[in-house]
Amino acid sequence: MELIQTVNDFDKLLIQVTEETIKYCLGDSNASIVWNYLEERDCPMSEIPNRPEVFSEELRNIMGFGRRQILGAATILEEAILEIFCKKLGINFEFEKPTNFPREVRKLREIYTSRDNWR
Repeated sequence: MELIQTVNDFDKLLIQVTEETIKYCLGDSNASIVWNYLEERDCPMSEIPNRPEVFSEELRNIMGFGRRQILGAATILEEAILEIFCKKLGINFEFEKPTNFPREVRKLREIYTSRDNWR
């Protein structure tokens, strides 16, 4: 697998994986609801690489926490996104539990931008 070459490619791949994972896990209709919700909250998919905290927070808001909600659904989606993203990058990366999506995205970006540590 050819390595992605720029941080811009890193960002594009993260967005692609996020979109595909949400669509796969939730289906087309629910994925559209999530994407529209994020747009309304000023967090379009294109901003996920730059604002992973906002994405994670808003994903939790729409997926819910607490009573009558699917507990951990946002975390499960985030872990799936990160695992697929790492697979597409061709790296083996162990996440700390519980997974903190913004922290892990920053770690992956740091690993990626420091070419000495890549692969």
